[in-house]
Amino acid sequence: MMTKLLIVDDEMQTLKLTGLLLQRRGYEILAAQSGVRALVKAKTEKPDLVILDVMLPDMDGYEICRQIRADPATANLPVIMLTAKPLMEDKVNGFQAGADDYMTKPVHPDELIARVEALLLRSGRQPTQTRAKVLGFLGSKGGVGTTTLAVNVAVALAQGPARDQRIVLADVQSGMATTSLQLGLRRHGGLAQLLEKPTGRIEAKMVDAQMEDHETGVRVLSGQIEPSGVAIPMSRSHAEEILRHLGTMADYLLLDLGTGLGEVNRRILPDCHHVVVIVEPQHIAIVLARALLGQMTTSLDLARHKISVVLINKSPGASFTKSGVEKSLQHELAGTIPSAPELAFHAAAQGVPIVLGQPDSLVARQIRTITERLLDV
Repeated sequence: MMTKLLIVDDEMQTLKLTGLLLQRRGYEILAAQSGVRALVKAKTEKPDLVILDVMLPDMDGYEICRQIRADPATANLPVIMLTAKPLMEDKVNGFQAGADDYMTKPVHPDELIARVEALLLRSGRQPTQTRAKVLGFLGSKGGVGTTTLAVNVAVALAQGPARDQRIVLADVQSGMATTSLQLGLRRHGGLAQLLEKPTGRIEAKMVDAQMEDHETGVRVLSGQIEPSGVAIPMSRSHAEEILRHLGTMADYLLLDLGTGLGEVNRRILPDCHHVVVIVEPQHIAIVLARALLGQMTTSLDLARHKISVVLINKSPGASFTKSGVEKSLQHELAGTIPSAPELAFHAAAQGVPIVLGQPDSLVARQIRTITERLLDV
């Protein structure tokens, strides 16, 4: 999972410049322009480090830092004060309030990055390996082809633009997971073995041991094929710990999120670099997709440019055209996969993804086009 940095400053230009600088280094950026908003995000968004200005409209940075230290949920959160107040008295006040580091504006970008990385390392919050690009696949409703698209994109990545890189595909559903079946793998439910362990005992080597290698090089952490309600449920804490380890094992981490915005998906989605929402061109699916996108951009505060919508025609005679879907959703489509029921049937029966079994088909070509677009977002 990406390391999150919360930047607190009432100047929008400072937020944008500092955020862009650190985002280019692979960090996920959260922003707040007031003390109240900063304290809320520090508790709910669980950042790994805070970069805090002193002069804010509702309360100063010293008080914010004191409240961060006083709350058990955020008491150990690393804090760097970055401010225009250069006097020794100001620095002393900052350290007495609980800051871990103190920097004065203007600051050289290289120094800021070095201080951030050093503090993350000291606090044990800096990942020790390459951060994966995380792609989430979320269905607007059940049965729209979410797993099928995630599986085929993973294989297309491994065969093409990311041939020499590490691709990991993971089920994050509690039951009814078919990733391993669609890939023709013999092993099912590696995720369940991890869910049986306390989160504090889950180590990287345990996660690695539960993955299976597909012939294309894709590594798969398969979910449980048991029905929901029978399968072991995924908790928020388990999701965080397992995905943290997976993020250090991959260059591209693809997550089959199933459907809905339950507790686990609400925790995972903000950590995704990009989310692919799958929809069918029929009335009920469009209505549900519109509601889903609305919640993602409001209650989860996901930027629209971080969401791609893919239209999958599962049967001929669709009631919506591409332009009709875009107009209804107010969202441009990243790709359209044509109806090919026979191809889908044979792929599922043989456990061979379409991009492998029928690489020259129109469906396979469309999936590869979508895959290339996802690399550019």
